[in-house]
Amino acid sequence: MRSILSVLLAVVLALSPVPVRADADWQEMVYVHYDPEPFYTQLDNLAALADGSDAQAALDLYDGLYAQLVHMETLSSLAYIHYSDDVTDSYWSEETVYSRQQAVQAADALTAVCHDLMAGPCADAFADHVGPDAAQAFADYVPMTSRERVLADREAELVDAYYEGLNAADGVTYTYTGRTWDLEMISSLPGISLAQQDYEGYLEVFYGLQEQVNALLGPIYTELVALRAEQAQLRGYASYTDLVYERTYGRDYTGAEAQALCDAVKPIGRAYYGGVGHSGTWDDADAVWPQMGAVELMDMLGRYVVQIDPALAEPWRYMTDHGLCRLTDGPDRLPSSYTAPLREYGTAFVFVGLTGTCADLGTLAHEFGHFANACRHPAADLLTGVGSYDLMEVHSTGLEALFTAFYDEIFTTGADAARAAALADLIEAVLDGCIQDEFQRRVYAQPDMGLDEIDRLYADICAQYGRNEPTGVDYGWMYIHHNFESPLYYISYAVSALAAIQIWDLAREDFAAGAAAWAAVLDHDVCRESYADVMTACGLRPFTEPGAASDICLPLLDELTRLASGT
Repeated sequence: MRSILSVLLAVVLALSPVPVRADADWQEMVYVHYDPEPFYTQLDNLAALADGSDAQAALDLYDGLYAQLVHMETLSSLAYIHYSDDVTDSYWSEETVYSRQQAVQAADALTAVCHDLMAGPCADAFADHVGPDAAQAFADYVPMTSRERVLADREAELVDAYYEGLNAADGVTYTYTGRTWDLEMISSLPGISLAQQDYEGYLEVFYGLQEQVNALLGPIYTELVALRAEQAQLRGYASYTDLVYERTYGRDYTGAEAQALCDAVKPIGRAYYGGVGHSGTWDDADAVWPQMGAVELMDMLGRYVVQIDPALAEPWRYMTDHGLCRLTDGPDRLPSSYTAPLREYGTAFVFVGLTGTCADLGTLAHEFGHFANACRHPAADLLTGVGSYDLMEVHSTGLEALFTAFYDEIFTTGADAARAAALADLIEAVLDGCIQDEFQRRVYAQPDMGLDEIDRLYADICAQYGRNEPTGVDYGWMYIHHNFESPLYYISYAVSALAAIQIWDLAREDFAAGAAAWAAVLDHDVCRESYADVMTACGLRPFTEPGAASDICLPLLDELTRLASGT
């Protein structure tokens, strides 16, 4: 997992043209249960000014309400960070849902009043105050209906239920020849041993466990799909996919263009999974080093990011000095990594779930790419802005790709295995991003699809990319949390990986050129510029160019083949 919730997937937001970071440590960022009554009292006062001519009073009230909304969104992030540290803690689970609901409802209510301001005597002054883009967005706004609010609240509850279900899945068991198995056993040494000695038995246990998890999580997903289909219908869209592609992730391409990308990478997937993807080269990466602690990983990050861009020393120092990074392998932690905005403090927080493998360094570099952007640029307006999530992921995935240039220094032995694992992750990001997007678009096109149909559809789509399951059913989709809480986001990983592969390809010929290309992307404002424009400006090819996907991926396939052969 790279990023969480559409509201949390955006990297840090700020109010001023340049992010102003507070001199506050993590321990000082205290969560409190928010009382929304004062906000709505002041909102009523603002609404009363919509038909009047006291523009300055309206602007002052708006600024105060916006600041309170920033506070609410920050509380939502704080609750989620605490929840991530222990997903079994019912207090943080409940507060995460509550704070998220308060922020969403307050944002909608404030936007509705802003819509009224744009229709009254204060319209010109208000438009000058918020800017032309925000003013137009407010003018075009259609308030949420009571039904939409019910759906939004239920959606938040279902996302929370998904994580509770994942936690409950740890207790799922399956008995085979008198031995009781659970998910941890089948995925570790006992499972490997069973597969070597009795492959049919291994399949029975593995899929027996997966079927039970599917029964826990599948109904949550089918309800989410139906709920989101209704949301789209209420907003006048033919499908939920159309709504998301137009309004959610700041995209400058369509679902049809995304499908064209999917079709273009399918032959690459078949070549990868039918050949080098079955190599055991990167399987050895898990043993490249013993588990490193948080301090060692953070020091290593700081040592190498300055070789990519000396300006990265400052955000690294700020993050470490203020305790804005949590690296944990706790048993009850959220099994993922993300960067969450702390808008009120003008900064962000990095959460990394450690695996004890060489992948931890890449994950930390990935999230630090998000944090670096948080320190460089303000983000879009809370009420009307979006920003390009595709570009945000270039910051992270591109930095992760550049780190492979240091692997010979970092790993005294096993550098090629670690490098192969990182590069395989890059090409699999392209393939997985396309698989998940095509899968979800197909599901949202038929929102009444049953769970069995969903499982079979996923396996069929995976097979088109060369990934086949021996039973013809694939439950892998249910472990990708984005499918539940950030629907149709995953294509951004494919799009950004295609940019990151180009950065890697430049860097292996001329490291300074690759680093400069990455830094050039970071220099652009992702909340005010489009993916295709930034790619072109930085000398990189957008995926929408004919033949781009194949041209970009083939050199990486060749390098993986070389690494697999040991030459």
